[in-house]
Amino acid sequence: MIVAMSGILSNRLRKTRQARGLTQQELASRVGISRQSLNALESGRSVPGTDVALELASALGERVDVLFSLAGVKRVSATFPGRRLRNGDRVALADVDGRWIAHAVEHTDGLAADGVVVSGQVRPFDRLDRARRRLVVMGCAPALSVLASRLGDDHGLPLTWVRGSSGASLSALARGEVHVAGIHLEENVIEVMRRFPRQSMRVVNLVTWEQGLLVGEGNPLRIRRLGDALTPKVRWVRREPDSGAERLLRSLARDKMPLGGALATGHLEVAQRIALGAADAGIGIRAAAIAFGLPFIPLTEERFDLVFHDRLAQDDRMERLVDTVAGSPFKRELAALGGYQTAASGHEVGVP
Repeated sequence: MIVAMSGILSNRLRKTRQARGLTQQELASRVGISRQSLNALESGRSVPGTDVALELASALGERVDVLFSLAGVKRVSATFPGRRLRNGDRVALADVDGRWIAHAVEHTDGLAADGVVVSGQVRPFDRLDRARRRLVVMGCAPALSVLASRLGDDHGLPLTWVRGSSGASLSALARGEVHVAGIHLEENVIEVMRRFPRQSMRVVNLVTWEQGLLVGEGNPLRIRRLGDALTPKVRWVRREPDSGAERLLRSLARDKMPLGGALATGHLEVAQRIALGAADAGIGIRAAAIAFGLPFIPLTEERFDLVFHDRLAQDDRMERLVDTVAGSPFKRELAALGGYQTAASGHEVGVP
């Protein structure tokens, strides 16, 4: 895919093609794009997505970074999933299936961004080399923050963690807004097959955890089991309807579902609201209860898996990600945090 950009794209594509004795039509045919698209690339009016850039480099026997230089780019046309972004908002850019995707970088995250929103486009702070290497994973597991840090520190590979429920993560993957979806549902593989019936997918385990009921410090309401919390006097903090936590609550509570309840966007937010006294109970993972010093009543054990397209499996970035998940340093750090089981971390789960 070709991505439109404003500004001047510096490249050696035309000179390299001519040095190889190829016409525009010959090179375009080898790469699988139109001659007009190739002409736009050579003139600097557009920049290729990762797939086209790799094909061009292979056809010309040259490295991608030799063919293209993005130092002169002034604006990037990108897709903005999620909330509406305003001028001045900072974003992290990533190339997903040949499209630039811009995800908001919150001020509270303390993370570096790739650019800022200006009139519906992104003005980069610097060259886009780092953005082109970036992976984006969406999910609710706090362990994804540890994974992002380790990939950055050990491999110089930027990974952006976008917080979202299991259902929202699979939907974002289907729309081409992220590289990887993180999910914990009753049957992860069956759900992947249902969502992607005619596509080859990979499912790799990140962690196994206990999910259960989090209650206030000291358990002042003396809640011992889920049924004790399903009364009008207990204030709940709930999760999104398509989250694994809410699905678990519906399956166990059935016709005794708690009424109302503020919505939280992740396990840590559930624990935080309870710790602050804004709620009495909520569904979350043991690791979140440990982080906030809350009592935990286990309900079930679940796998949290990473889902991605099979075509990405041979990408060296994904190979490093899976190797990191399977590695001892990552597992030891999660063991120190508590609440995680890592015996299957990095192992692929079969998708028929």
